[in-house]
Amino acid sequence: MNKMDMLTVGEMGQKLVEAGRLKLRPLCVYCTDEIPQGAVASYKIDRCIAKAVYTAAIFHETPQVYIEAGHEQYCAGGLLWMGFVEPHPKLKYFVTVGTPDFRGGAAEHLKATPELFDEQRERAGKITPPGRYVVIAPCTDDIAPESIRSLILFAGSEQIRNLCGLAQFSNSDPFFRTLIPAGSTCAMMITFPAGMAEHAPKDSAYVGPTDPTGNLWLPADLLIMGIPAAIARQMGADMDASFIGRRGKVAYPEKRVEVERKDNGCVHESI
Repeated sequence: MNKMDMLTVGEMGQKLVEAGRLKLRPLCVYCTDEIPQGAVASYKIDRCIAKAVYTAAIFHETPQVYIEAGHEQYCAGGLLWMGFVEPHPKLKYFVTVGTPDFRGGAAEHLKATPELFDEQRERAGKITPPGRYVVIAPCTDDIAPESIRSLILFAGSEQIRNLCGLAQFSNSDPFFRTLIPAGSTCAMMITFPAGMAEHAPKDSAYVGPTDPTGNLWLPADLLIMGIPAAIARQMGADMDASFIGRRGKVAYPEKRVEVERKDNGCVHESI
């Protein structure tokens, strides 16, 4: 048994809290065929799945939340990106340029054309929830490590930069270890890192969102990172040996260099 496999869910979450100096609690994603004791449907917190997850990260009294098929109270797009429903045939118009015979011609302009939206979904592949319920929960040792599919972190830009560097620490791939994907916020934080989308890279951590529809409630200085469980375990095991553990004042400087303009138009540094 190696160092990664020895980390409990609680330890894995705590390692990421320390590595990212997180102020919001990390959450884990798992799937099950039974509702966990004390869990609540995410729509009872908010219709938007992503906003409900954010709420759970902020307020520690929030219990485990779950998503399932068959409830109109959920955002229809969220259920689509969780793999619980098929898309409405006119949805591709609503998220792109609009059409007069659907929602009064309303359009989100997230893609240039309906055809591009269809192609994006096709390239993501079939989305399959690995259980009747997709559950988002605090990282505690009550959850079996082998059941965890991914973790969700909320953090500022410097924190996310460092966490991306940590994800890349034990890997030689310069391009795809960390990705900024297209798609909904809930897909970026849950569907892709949890391996629910057929063609989503399994060895990548996901950063975002690029979907602007959550900007109303997601603070401007906050990013989200969705991390497959295996990568999260590796990050936890690597932390002490990495730049975060060995050069913490470089990762999180106590004093910062300010760039100022000189009289000759050049710039110089000052501390």
